[in-house]
Amino acid sequence: MKNIMVVILWFLGVSATTPAFADEASPEQLARLYLDFMAQNSRQSEALWPGFRLEDKVHLFSYGGNVWLRQPGGEVVKDNSVLESVNLHSGLSVNFGFPQYQGQPGVLIQLEAPNIQFNADTKPTDLTFLIWAGNALHEAFHFYAQSEWRILEDSSHYEGEVFPLNFDARYYRLQLFDALMAALAEPEQQSLFLGHAAYWLQQWRQVAPNEDRVSYINDLIEGSAKYVELVAGARLLSRNQTLLGYQQILTQYVHDYYQQQVMWGGWTAEAGNIGALAGILLDSTQDPYRWKESVMSGMLPVDILLNRIKPIQAPEKKDNKQKKYLQDMLAYYPATQEKLSQLLLNVQDPKVPLLVMPSVSDSSSFIDIGAVRSGFYVVPYQDEMTQAYLGMSSQFGNLSVSGSPLLDVPMQNFCEGIEAATLLPLVFPFQREGQYLVFNEAEVHGTIRVSASVVDGRTLYCAMN
Repeated sequence: MKNIMVVILWFLGVSATTPAFADEASPEQLARLYLDFMAQNSRQSEALWPGFRLEDKVHLFSYGGNVWLRQPGGEVVKDNSVLESVNLHSGLSVNFGFPQYQGQPGVLIQLEAPNIQFNADTKPTDLTFLIWAGNALHEAFHFYAQSEWRILEDSSHYEGEVFPLNFDARYYRLQLFDALMAALAEPEQQSLFLGHAAYWLQQWRQVAPNEDRVSYINDLIEGSAKYVELVAGARLLSRNQTLLGYQQILTQYVHDYYQQQVMWGGWTAEAGNIGALAGILLDSTQDPYRWKESVMSGMLPVDILLNRIKPIQAPEKKDNKQKKYLQDMLAYYPATQEKLSQLLLNVQDPKVPLLVMPSVSDSSSFIDIGAVRSGFYVVPYQDEMTQAYLGMSSQFGNLSVSGSPLLDVPMQNFCEGIEAATLLPLVFPFQREGQYLVFNEAEVHGTIRVSASVVDGRTLYCAMN
């Protein structure tokens, strides 16, 4: 039995903008629109992707402490009892959960008041509504479909960008995305643009081998989920159309989707966007069921699409506004790269004592410090890749960590009782009082009980209960 899983999303640039004078949709109006969207897509979910079964799921919409759901007969009713078993209050604008409702698996979307940003006259075919509602399909696909993929059972999944931070890698992936968009928009020149795509994929893998290694699982799960999200929206718009009509609507919808989003950039966004476009192009060149079976066996959509395509070097762009856009967007790279490099040096320096604590809490938060971008990063450690945290605020008993860099270690055998550990290099003043370390720094404050040992000439302080 799957446990309840909560997926928290912060939609930037996704919600519809509403004029101040417009009548806002009521919670029940939006609930009915959303539940109708999910009902229509549930009937075709297995056509979207083999094994993606939504027709037997209960779909629920929550706002302001009220929950609406669609009964099997189609009637929309209100039933708040589900909130007794799931807590999605995150302070963010939209949350997803997957609770049981009267013994049936469910898909629950919860809006935090006052976040209804749709007009009373919003239609189910409006672009902003389709983009917003499509995220529910995306997250349901992660939870109900991909959880059954054997390839993902023992896989390692990392969050955040990969060290070293590489501007060229971001640029090459953006060019790959553009080439795939061009191949979709201009089918008469598709072979040329696919050759360009193969070239940019090759360039990315050469300049960013760490990324290529780490991004595989992310590319696999996000690319296929974004594909489902995009194709579902296009199919809803193209009901009763011919295949040619669907293809034209799909191409236009994908174009409009990315014009509306204006959100390119970042490792996770790249993974979803490139995988989705590759899947859409595969639908027109290969048997959809067959290529999707290959993805579920571990092949990336972009590799299936391009594995027999000869790379063609793309011409240089004279007025490259994209590079300037990326440079502005990635202005945090130099300071963040320096911070990550110093963290790795400190962890490896035997003269720097290490505080070894249990892995960080899920309730941790992040705050940017100066020019450094806070968040999750993926870094090399002892011939493996692991998770680093910059700008994290978290609590370890009576010890508050507010911004000091941290490194996760999946397995360690130096501190009894701690397997998965978080390392804090002690590069700042502290005092030892008996079994306690005492900190009075801006980024680390409070006390923690430890046992001390020296391993290979290095002092380790192991956190104790």
